[in-house]
Amino acid sequence: MSKAQTLIEQFYQEEIARKTEEATFTPLEITVSSADMALISTISKRFNKDKSLLVREAVSQALLDMFSALEPIERKILAKDADELAKGIAAEIAEDQGIPSLEVSGTNWIQQDKNCVKEDRKADKEKAMQQAQAAKAVLHNKATAPAITEHQKDMVEDAISTEPEDSNEDMLDSLSAETTVESEEESSDQETVKERSIFE
Repeated sequence: MSKAQTLIEQFYQEEIARKTEEATFTPLEITVSSADMALISTISKRFNKDKSLLVREAVSQALLDMFSALEPIERKILAKDADELAKGIAAEIAEDQGIPSLEVSGTNWIQQDKNCVKEDRKADKEKAMQQAQAAKAVLHNKATAPAITEHQKDMVEDAISTEPEDSNEDMLDSLSAETTVESEEESSDQETVKERSIFE
């Protein structure tokens, strides 16, 4: 068989595969707003895609998002119902096409529910880790932060209530510097008192 004949044979196989795949899809008549239709037309023209194929892919993705937003218990129940219904629809299509059986096309919703559970657990772990890190940072800051006077607390509260966010940071920096200077002055005063007591 020549290369040209092999190519024609490949075309036949692709055609059969395409027809089989298309047979697994169920037609659905929908109406959309003129604004939505305009966007569908614009995107399909831009990327040279069939409008019905574009809508099919968009609906499929939207359904995945909607499914993941369901409550976990309800999601599990609906996934089972949807997969059973999909098998029934595939059996009807196979009967109409005169073939023994037909594979269900699209998403396996029970498997998708398991994927959602994994993602939820992963998100919960990440959230718990972030909270633990934030708590640790707060404790560390409390342990290392210098004591501030009542006057400085009043200044911070006034700054937060009246100044923009950027200037709040400057105010806090200056207060921190002021606290450091005051603590150094206190240390110096204590040393002076000690020296006096020695000589008295």
